[in-house]
Amino acid sequence: MKISIYIAISANGFISNSRNVPDWLSNEYGEGFYSMCQKFKAVIMGKTTYDILAPDHLPLKTEGTTVVLTTDKKATSDNSTVTFTQSDPHAIAQMLVDKGHREALIIGGAAAISGFARAGLVDDIYFVIEPVLFGTGLPLFKEVESDFKLKLLEIKKLNDNTVQLHYSLQK
Repeated sequence: MKISIYIAISANGFISNSRNVPDWLSNEYGEGFYSMCQKFKAVIMGKTTYDILAPDHLPLKTEGTTVVLTTDKKATSDNSTVTFTQSDPHAIAQMLVDKGHREALIIGGAAAISGFARAGLVDDIYFVIEPVLFGTGLPLFKEVESDFKLKLLEIKKLNDNTVQLHYSLQK
């Protein structure tokens, strides 16, 4: 299974501001976000990301699989694509394969990205670099001791101030 990350970051490397409010994201990021999710049809996110998006802005409405990592055993959703789980990244990848998916997209947050990176399951990453600097915020990784070498695959200018960098992780 191919697992990719699609994430917006500030120019100084944070994936969220200290307020945890996504008011700094460009329209182009939003368009790319929904387009990528529709392409992959299997989306992985943490509960905080889910809480920001649900119910109106979940990228998969009626088809595909949305996996939400959470320790909340009582979490529920009216969206039929949503599965809440405490499973480890390897089990989640296998569950998606069992459902017929050949690729999945992680859209946030730091705990979900970190877990899959630590497990060695991330194949590539799309960084959408937004023109903003945060004094404090949420870093891309939490409790990840490894270093990852990247190979630049593509640079795309999304608007006058926002670029998308696509890297593969060298394994």
